[in-house]
Amino acid sequence: MADNTTGKVVIKPADLRASAGIAKTLGEEFSAPIQNAVNTSATVSGQLTGWSIAGGLAQLGTGWSKPLGDLQQRLVNTATNLEANAAAHEHKDQAVAGAWAVAPQAAK
Repeated sequence: MADNTTGKVVIKPADLRASAGIAKTLGEEFSAPIQNAVNTSATVSGQLTGWSIAGGLAQLGTGWSKPLGDLQQRLVNTATNLEANAAAHEHKDQAVAGAWAVAPQAAK
């Protein structure tokens, strides 16, 4: 996020972790509706055997299964990457703070 007073970009690990939590939750919550849609499509298709739309309904569920699963996995991957970025920023901040905390050596 940008700091409007200085124009600098400020990255807060807590914000990255909050975003990771949202992405993870969305990925987890998306699982049941995806499975339900695929199962419902197959069930309805089976109940309409002999109807001209039965095959189309079966294909609909099968066709959407992979793209929706890929979307769910992308949300999980996004959460993982945001967590890794938060950890990397914290590590960098600690390393920089530690470097400045060392007392300078006296000149000889």
